[in-house]
Amino acid sequence: MDNRRNKQSVNDEYNSQPVQKASTWVFQKWRCTTKNASSSTSSVHEQQPREEQLREEQPPEEQPQEEPEYTHNRRSVHRQRVRKWAILDDESENWSTNVEQFYLNGDTPFCYSGVFNTPLPLDRSFWGTMLGYTSNGYLRLEHIQGWVGRMMNWRQRQQQKGATDMSWSILPPQFYNYLVDSCTKNTVSFANGKSSPFSSFFDVDYVYFPFCVENNEWLLVQVKLRNVNLVMFCSECFSSDKYRRAVHPKLMQISVYFGALLVNIKYFKKTGLFWCFEVNEDYVQSHADLYGNHGVCACMLMEHLVTGKPLNISNNFMESCIAYRRFMADQMYFWRCLPRPG
Repeated sequence: MDNRRNKQSVNDEYNSQPVQKASTWVFQKWRCTTKNASSSTSSVHEQQPREEQLREEQPPEEQPQEEPEYTHNRRSVHRQRVRKWAILDDESENWSTNVEQFYLNGDTPFCYSGVFNTPLPLDRSFWGTMLGYTSNGYLRLEHIQGWVGRMMNWRQRQQQKGATDMSWSILPPQFYNYLVDSCTKNTVSFANGKSSPFSSFFDVDYVYFPFCVENNEWLLVQVKLRNVNLVMFCSECFSSDKYRRAVHPKLMQISVYFGALLVNIKYFKKTGLFWCFEVNEDYVQSHADLYGNHGVCACMLMEHLVTGKPLNISNNFMESCIAYRRFMADQMYFWRCLPRPG
């Protein structure tokens, strides 16, 4: 149908983790219950003949009405877990059918997505940058944060399906800021699993988090907790001057403060391991190809490392980034929702 969300419009090259139809997962508490709703067709046929004779025929106006099927074009975060700030919508039929339409001629000045832990207004500037139309395509903190949220939501759904190879967690870009600013309370809440949906460090083998070097140039860090090894994945070959000025100091900060965090939660006491770090250059791209695409590259790598999904980088890296931008935008817009009043 024309008003169906563009869930299948994602480039097939990046079509991963299909989601179920909305009618199969919407919570029963959001449905309007009707009289005799608990009785099924099979139970009617199993009733004794005497009970059928004694049953009085109900007037037509009192007959229980079947609940209309929940249309597939609606979007909600209630599928895997209800966000505290989000509510089920009743107006999704009037929404823009896909992210491209919302950017070009949005039904509202901004919208919300359930991939975020808080109600963040997402305006045309957000979606335009995500799609690469504005700001030279340089993804900002909120774009990276949204993709981390989407990946963690996907992880949660896989666990609900019984997946057992989910021994990883991806922390939002704010984690780096909390870490180097010595915001102990915030970092510990991530480390001990009290900040949903992020798992305790004691329950996973790998922890990932993105951080910004400078000018919206994003890199990804992997921490192998079992052997306490830190790996920074480079997206480009840094010059000696830039590495000494912008990269190495932050890498040292991460190693020192992250080590202190592990001591704070008594991880070292329980594992007895020591700390080391390294730089990985297996996924380096040219400076020209990375123009405006540092954040996209970090998000592509993020998904590749935790799911094993091929990077699908063709000979034209720029075209691969354009396709992945649309994939990311479609995934975030799919979880469009409404904020809870108050």
